[in-house]
Amino acid sequence: MKRVYFIQANLSYGKAYYLPYATGCLAAYAWQFESINTEYEIAEFIFKRDPVEKVMAELKEPSVVAFSCYTWTFEYNKTLAKRIKEKYPDCLIIFGGHSISENVDVFPELPFVDVLMYGEGERDFKSLLEQFNTEEKDFSGIPNIAYRKDGKIYTTERKFYDNLDGFVSPYLEGYFDKIVEANPEQEFCAVIETNRGCPYNCAYCDWCYTVDIRQFPMDKVKGEIVWCSKNRVEYIFCADSNFGILKRDLDIAKFVVEVKKERGYPHIFNNCFAKNSNDTVFEISKLFYDNRLNKAATLAYQTVCDEALKNVNRKNFTMEAFSDLVTKYNEHNIPTYTEMILGLPGETYDSFCDGLCKLIEAGQQTALTVYYCQVYPNSLMGKKEYRDLHGIETAKVPLNYLHSTMPEEEDITEYTELIVATRDMPFEDMMKSIMFCTCLQCFHHIGLLKYFSIYVRHELNISYLEFYKRLLDFIFKSENTFLNELFNRFKEQCSDFSNGEWSYYNEKFGDIGWFLEEGAYMEIVSNYEIFWKEIIPFLKEFDIAPEIFDELTKFQKFVIRLPEQEKISCEFEYDFYNYFHNALSQSYKPLEAKKNKIEVDLPNPVYNWKDYARKIVLFAKRRGDTIVINDKKYLTVTYGE
Repeated sequence: MKRVYFIQANLSYGKAYYLPYATGCLAAYAWQFESINTEYEIAEFIFKRDPVEKVMAELKEPSVVAFSCYTWTFEYNKTLAKRIKEKYPDCLIIFGGHSISENVDVFPELPFVDVLMYGEGERDFKSLLEQFNTEEKDFSGIPNIAYRKDGKIYTTERKFYDNLDGFVSPYLEGYFDKIVEANPEQEFCAVIETNRGCPYNCAYCDWCYTVDIRQFPMDKVKGEIVWCSKNRVEYIFCADSNFGILKRDLDIAKFVVEVKKERGYPHIFNNCFAKNSNDTVFEISKLFYDNRLNKAATLAYQTVCDEALKNVNRKNFTMEAFSDLVTKYNEHNIPTYTEMILGLPGETYDSFCDGLCKLIEAGQQTALTVYYCQVYPNSLMGKKEYRDLHGIETAKVPLNYLHSTMPEEEDITEYTELIVATRDMPFEDMMKSIMFCTCLQCFHHIGLLKYFSIYVRHELNISYLEFYKRLLDFIFKSENTFLNELFNRFKEQCSDFSNGEWSYYNEKFGDIGWFLEEGAYMEIVSNYEIFWKEIIPFLKEFDIAPEIFDELTKFQKFVIRLPEQEKISCEFEYDFYNYFHNALSQSYKPLEAKKNKIEVDLPNPVYNWKDYARKIVLFAKRRGDTIVINDKKYLTVTYGE
């Protein structure tokens, strides 16, 4: 029998690896058919990014090797495929996945690859195996591929499938059982789909190939959730593009909660919610948060700029509707976070900074994540005509390994394509935007000066935009200080995208990469007293009464969580707790002079910086756990005379 190897070489997340869902789907579909299972055997799923030499030593006379290609695997796959073709020239090598598009210009650069597959691969992969088993090996009738024959490159028709008939589960069919059994010490993450398709056509996205949403059967979805729970999968990522867009998604969410209560797993069920939030999304968010299955609810915006929205084919709900949603979530004590993208065509430096602060004014005080716009081969933005139209300039930069384990120095470097300038945002403005959003997220959303900025906003009518622009100016003018050195270091590394240091890494906080704002925050809290000594002159620029200033400073210092804290308390002359609670709830009331004591019994205490980084910043930042008064279940406020 012909031996088939599947390569989906994932990065690790500490000790955790994703099970190879994409290649598992190909196998589960194809091996249903007698034409495949009588002629081919699955030799192995290679799911770890092991050294190429180690993988080569494990291969035994492969007939077919199928690679799943995405940003974090493409260069590794190319290196491994080249070695396989050199040693086994008759082996059929197939590249598929999100990094493979209809644009076959890349094919001449991949002489060791025999077939490129784009789009959904289950049916076409099965057809490839059938034809490869014939004497003619005629691939011309298989849609959605490019292939080599007699030294020439051929492409076939583009075809979209309107149903998911016969798409069985690799989990339920047992394709991953051996992986779990053979790696008892390994932690696993899993990907599941409840549907495929997306009704939108955002220019930056390569998620879906069809606008119709096609649903997987409920028994398959529920069976996969149970399988994950039985096999102690801690983290499930639901790969639907708009979870919550269908009414049945609430039933799926309820089932996840039932399974977790019964078996203890999964710990986290992460998903991307429907773009325009609805009642179903709210109910799911509340259900997940109440059962600690998710960190926070997503209220994605991407940009507030009307011109950029038009250019990327996206329509947001109004800022008023956004504010109402945030208020609704706040009333039910559900944290939210908002995602934004830097570098969309039509955005300017001013519109970007102003947009971030408009979100705060509308109530997004908990968490904000800004992604640098990446260009994917299968997105509209990946087309040359689109880039030329909007003056988009890109840079091929080393992958940043955000929230995943950093590779060994000798490992193969992966790359991503970032937008570094557009017609409306030149490179210098892009760098200024990065510095502003790093400052805003570090000091406001993660919390270091959040309460100072809220106070001056309400009492001195100083906008969030002005406060954080003044803060950034202060930092860059404060020569020979810790803060100045930190932000200058970030500015310098971002100014040279080619060096790959557009994320933060410090082994003190673990062997993973971080967003710049997370790195800035952790550097500051690990030098907390130095920070407060340096920041006081900036805060004194504002006309705050001395007696309030001292108390507000004490409050702001107190609320930031630090390692080795278990039970903490502090006494105040003013009722800051209720003052800020009201302000954050969009129901402002004046600050009262009222003696009080805040006591906090912190859950899940941490005792070193690596645990702090992982459990507080990585796992719970979006839930607001960097701030000790965030969850009223763990605190008491008592009032004196």
